[in-house]
Amino acid sequence: SVKNFVSPLFTLFVGQIGYHPKWATCIQTCDESESIQLSIELNLSAPPKVMLRSEFNIVPAVVSGRLPEQNMSLKTQMEATNHQKRLAFNAYMENQISFAKSSVVGYTTKPGAPIYLIRNDAFPFRRADGVCSTKSEKDSWVTYHFLPEALVPDDDIITFEPSVTTEKSTIPKFDIPIDDVYFRGLLGDRLLVKDANNTPTLVNVSDAISNTRLIALYFSAHWCGPCRGFTPLLIEFYDYLKNEVAPTHGLELIFVSSDRDEAQFQQYYQKMPFAAIPFSDRPLAQRIKSQFAVQGIPSLVVIDSLSGRIVVSQDESRRLVHQACQMGEPAIERLFLSWLENVPDESRSMIEILELSCAEAENNATKTSENDSIMNSKAESYLRRAEGRHEDGKHTPTSQELLAARVKKIFTKLVAEGTEPNTAGAQAIQQATIECKHSPTTSLDEGLVLGKRQNYSQDDTNFVKIVSEEMYTLHSNDKSLVLGVLVVAKKYIANVQKDPSNPRFRTFRLGN
Repeated sequence: SVKNFVSPLFTLFVGQIGYHPKWATCIQTCDESESIQLSIELNLSAPPKVMLRSEFNIVPAVVSGRLPEQNMSLKTQMEATNHQKRLAFNAYMENQISFAKSSVVGYTTKPGAPIYLIRNDAFPFRRADGVCSTKSEKDSWVTYHFLPEALVPDDDIITFEPSVTTEKSTIPKFDIPIDDVYFRGLLGDRLLVKDANNTPTLVNVSDAISNTRLIALYFSAHWCGPCRGFTPLLIEFYDYLKNEVAPTHGLELIFVSSDRDEAQFQQYYQKMPFAAIPFSDRPLAQRIKSQFAVQGIPSLVVIDSLSGRIVVSQDESRRLVHQACQMGEPAIERLFLSWLENVPDESRSMIEILELSCAEAENNATKTSENDSIMNSKAESYLRRAEGRHEDGKHTPTSQELLAARVKKIFTKLVAEGTEPNTAGAQAIQQATIECKHSPTTSLDEGLVLGKRQNYSQDDTNFVKIVSEEMYTLHSNDKSLVLGVLVVAKKYIANVQKDPSNPRFRTFRLGN
């Protein structure tokens, strides 16, 4: 009845902190009686999200073994930082057939010690010997074990430690835009690749050679005496590069067999850590030998993964590998770096542009994050998710990873459409950089809570039923009468709160 009266505006948001479920909703209204009804349940069919929790100066009752050599050599484990060990453990868990069904529940380690895997029989934990009991102590045993995400503190994260890492351990953050179309035509659709248990499985060519700078084709056979003498040297050469120099963006070896039968192939390939052309695809192996004019074995041809051009001829590569292995590990690394210098100028330029573009994207993301932390209050923080928060192998992609993945996708499409690879690389970088600047870098998933929502207002006939379900049922279908009772009840509660000791308010009556 008051002229020019303006009703207050109410905002109601219903959702789940840290997630964006489909049933999340928000209403703005001037009507205090408007409501939201939700029906929610936990999705028990989905595995719970887990993270590794740190237990300092704590050791398990028993360990099940060390992290396999294929994931990180023993020497590297002894020298690795906590961050490097975590990356190696995550990579090991990713290679398991089913992460949810894996018997491994974590690992324990300390500086100068290997990574020891633990299973369910590792419980109960016990305190380690010695006086170390805090995070500030650097020589403590630390046990990391999986717990539901909600039980792991937000600050329980192993971060990159630049002060104790070397140039060799720096892993590039961008993907190599390999010409998938060319290499599928050269190597076929699938290659044999060894898993962590040294078991060969068929893998798509694109995945087998992903993020490698150089691809070496090794032509060899078990019946060949010189081959049996050179293969152990090549394995030593490959393992050192893979484990110590360039775990990614390095060299990938592919065995092209000249064995006479399947049994010889299996016996010979069993000792190799390389990928291989399946023995059953003999015409493909013969075509590859013809394409590179291989006259004798053993023979090694090194190819640039971006352009497909030969970097080191078969006449030189075998001699250089033999010399490097005789001179030791530093010579192996020098030889690999010299091969990278032999790639075409266009390939080197493309890698440099990728590095600069990713560095720029990361700097922009850092500045944006700093500005956001200043401008957004703590009350709004639940609407955002920290980049790279999760450590279960399914982390939120960083700005660099998003840019690199987009470059690779655009590059592959342009090459398939007939664009020259160097031109396609430049166009892909330019287009991906523009797209990433105008797209969000983080997203919220739906979570494990399922539900459905429905909004109700005072004019809805169901409103009375919902509100009155928590009260005594009135023997009346008169909507105005029910609403009248509810209005009185609201006043009654307000009066009780103001004067709780007044005996008048001990019983609810319409009269008081």
